[in-house]
Amino acid sequence: MLKGFWVRNFKSLRQVGIGSCFSKFVFVNLEKDNEGERAILPHDLDSVTVFTGVSGTGKSSAIDAFGFVSDCYWHGVEVACLKRGGFDAIYSQGAKGAITFGFQYQQQGEIDTATYALSIYRTKSKVPYIESEVLAYQRDGESLPVIFLQNGAEKSIRYLAPDERLTNTELTQIEFTDHNRLGLSALASHPKYPVLKSLRSLFEYWTLCRCMPDPARGLDQSIPYRHDSPRGASLSGIVRDLTKRYENNLAPLLSHVSEIIPNVEKIMLDNTVPDKPLLSFQLCDRGEPVPITHLSAATIRLFTYALLLEGEPAPLSVFEEPENGLDRNHREKMLEMLYRFLANSRTEKPQIFVSTHHPSVVNALHPSHVWVFEKDREGFTAVERASDSIMFQSDTDLDDPQWFNVHFDEKR
Repeated sequence: MLKGFWVRNFKSLRQVGIGSCFSKFVFVNLEKDNEGERAILPHDLDSVTVFTGVSGTGKSSAIDAFGFVSDCYWHGVEVACLKRGGFDAIYSQGAKGAITFGFQYQQQGEIDTATYALSIYRTKSKVPYIESEVLAYQRDGESLPVIFLQNGAEKSIRYLAPDERLTNTELTQIEFTDHNRLGLSALASHPKYPVLKSLRSLFEYWTLCRCMPDPARGLDQSIPYRHDSPRGASLSGIVRDLTKRYENNLAPLLSHVSEIIPNVEKIMLDNTVPDKPLLSFQLCDRGEPVPITHLSAATIRLFTYALLLEGEPAPLSVFEEPENGLDRNHREKMLEMLYRFLANSRTEKPQIFVSTHHPSVVNALHPSHVWVFEKDREGFTAVERASDSIMFQSDTDLDDPQWFNVHFDEKR
């Protein structure tokens, strides 16, 4: 479970913390600009977290923080910056110090909370590099380092603890030659550090779902994907991967999904052609089954959400404005899936982030699951958990089924 994260000096996120996190990590210097400490109340994130706020307040930037670190993991820091226009394009205007990300999470079966902190800066010639990288456990308020990586523009020294309970003075020094690559990617398969495997999975398999029906209609020949692609084009990859992991027996899942989607009686899978499963849908108002290429945009969207939520979700899935293109009936079905996802007592708890502008989506969840994005006086992002707002005067206000309309939407 991801319990919280913070971002500093990344786009409009000059200093933002969401969930259980802290603004200053003992092994990473975040106070180079001598700014005052920001009090961030600890609130563990749950299975479903909603980001809301007017356009331009930083919701997409918060989501892209995960994409950026994932790109750093796969391709290196320089490529991650270039994909976004370079270091200067993502560096907060007027900022001092490094771009910093921190992720606090708890591994299955562990009593300790783990924190991974990454700090990225640039050389005088504006080449980005990893300034520092830390992985540590927290137990009873004490930080116990697992990995401490202190990098420089021309050298990269990594410190590795043979035992995660050892102190900082007992770390073993390892020298790396590439300050562009994360130590996490180099050490993610280390047998002594199972905590690295769960963190690696977060950045390897996290998925950003912006379901776009036109590319999703085509069952392409691309390699199987475990989860959705940012543009929805890998819907066929999802289906192919499901057929492999369900040992060519998708019938129970497809039967369950067909009960969720309006106007669908049955979903049929033709897996006779290797690596090219074909889906057809028996609709209530049609005599013959229709292929997925003939489905409405709303049906394709809801079908994709159902596969991701009702099947085997990614460790972290992000749905950007999932209400787009859905009528009221389809939207209610989508919300029902989110309810079930939140109530599901899985052993391994995947998580969902939902970015939305729609009041009905926000009202559907308790204010403790909702984080409201705004702009501060200097134009940077400010975030608060909705249930912490001074607009709520009592517990009755928190339980109002139209709480967002009453306390946020109409007053702001």
